[in-house]
Amino acid sequence: MEKIENELILEIDKLKDQKQFQKIIDLLPEKLLENYNNATLYALKARAFMKLGKCEEAKNYANKAIELDPLNFMGYLARGNALHLNKAFKEALSDYNIAISLNPNEYLNYYNRATINSLLKNYDNAFEDFEKSINLNPNNALIFYNRALLLQSLNNYQRALEDYNKAISIDKNYYQAYNNRAILLYKLKQSEKAIKDLDKAIDLNPEYKLAYNNRAIIFNKLKKYDKALSDYSEAIRIDKDYASVYFNRAILYKNLGKNIYSLDDYKTYAKLNEFASDSYIKIALSEIKDLEEKISNEWYEKISLIVTNIKKILLFDDGYLTHYTSLSSAKAIILGNSPLRLSEGAYLNDTSEGTELLNFINFQIKNITPENTIEEQFVERPFIGSFVSSKKHNDLTLWRMYGKEIDTEAKGCAITINKNDFINFLEDKLSPEEDEEFHQIDEKFTFYRVAYKAKDKFVVPDISTTNNRRLNKLLVDLKKNVGDLKTVQKDRIAQLLNDITYLFKSAEYQYEQEVRLVVQGVGFEKTIDMLSIPPRVYISLIDIVPVLEKITIGPKVEKSDEWAASFNYHIKKCNRTMYVQKNIGIVISHLPFK
Repeated sequence: MEKIENELILEIDKLKDQKQFQKIIDLLPEKLLENYNNATLYALKARAFMKLGKCEEAKNYANKAIELDPLNFMGYLARGNALHLNKAFKEALSDYNIAISLNPNEYLNYYNRATINSLLKNYDNAFEDFEKSINLNPNNALIFYNRALLLQSLNNYQRALEDYNKAISIDKNYYQAYNNRAILLYKLKQSEKAIKDLDKAIDLNPEYKLAYNNRAIIFNKLKKYDKALSDYSEAIRIDKDYASVYFNRAILYKNLGKNIYSLDDYKTYAKLNEFASDSYIKIALSEIKDLEEKISNEWYEKISLIVTNIKKILLFDDGYLTHYTSLSSAKAIILGNSPLRLSEGAYLNDTSEGTELLNFINFQIKNITPENTIEEQFVERPFIGSFVSSKKHNDLTLWRMYGKEIDTEAKGCAITINKNDFINFLEDKLSPEEDEEFHQIDEKFTFYRVAYKAKDKFVVPDISTTNNRRLNKLLVDLKKNVGDLKTVQKDRIAQLLNDITYLFKSAEYQYEQEVRLVVQGVGFEKTIDMLSIPPRVYISLIDIVPVLEKITIGPKVEKSDEWAASFNYHIKKCNRTMYVQKNIGIVISHLPFK
């Protein structure tokens, strides 16, 4: 009997290697299991059910295996797998712990526990288990692949890339690893290498829809629109219910000016995600509203195009930015790992904020009531982040104006960030959780230079005279088109103008050469700070530590060495937790401040 059982287990192992999980189930009918009454056979059937996504069946057979032999580690491993798949992570962790105690030399036990610890954000434990699993089985591509996924989720792109490289060196046909390595290469600004990896993934699996979607996004960014459209269409051919590709193709159609096609794709995406509540649904619904206005109203589309062209001129394309703030705020967002916040435009310090452009184009939404009084319609404003070029990270005037602690000048802090990392991490925050897929937001998070009004014209420091002329011509066009609108039409473009209203200030602020992040807030939770008077509305972005490049401590900060030490050791601790090797510059300013 034991010989037959062993032969049966060997046959099941072969089927497992061939991914023939249904055949394993068919090979182990109830009568046979009852005859042998073997815990391992029950556990193997449980794992086969788990591989097919049938959690309840997997759990039932695993329970039977454990009941028959409480010392058989495979029963706990199988039940842990089922609980894992069913998102009962803590219960799964308990079963994996038991499996390891029963068989500390089985790499799968550590591998599975590492995966659970990753999901529970027990990162130190996860990496320790991945290491043990690799030591026991150094030629398993799957372990390196999954550790790479964890590193990728922690935004440690370089180390994730090393693990994908290792997985591919072990298994040259690992198409998912080529796909995910492509995502990292793209984020590291290596688009051509990323395309080659996606080509390889598609060669290995011509029905791999994710690779077509991801390659299309890169083609779109490279302005190879025909190739992008072809790949999106191929992904839809493979799976007509593949929601993400409709969202991404809608962006392409919109950029090509094919608004009707774009609208259709956004509507399809919304329909396929009818009951979802993620940020992308909110963005899609906002885009649907905007596109319907453009299609129905020529005047709306014309003004929208002018706004888009203004944004192109004001685009800030340097790699680094600096944000001046108080030491209290720096303590919260660096030492306290509190996400960077953006306040709604209504809460900016300058009372003239948002008025320079509207005054220039003579735009206002005010109504005369029957009682002959004036009413002004409330319009939701965008959320504003204020920065300067990193070249001004240690500037006397900016220390005086913005690097304050309470009302004391130059006692603040200047935080310099990597712009591309900031945008990548922010987009990842809004993205649905899917490791093998790009998510596109169509320039929702972009930094813009501020234009300053001098007499009857606007000037943008650090851009060419030609572009300054183009900007002013566009503003004149905007003024003319807005002037032709009726009141009800003005109501409908108020939100559209919000994209650029806060990019224009008076000449007295020109010394700042400010750069702004303007976020409409779609997809973000709005928080009301009840402790401030009046209550303040803000959105939370990302933790700032992973995107930090430099911290500059103000020239009048007391005990600046102690502040520098606390920042230094906290960042090193964060780097260990996130498995990032990154050196952050910490500078103490000694500018002659009076």
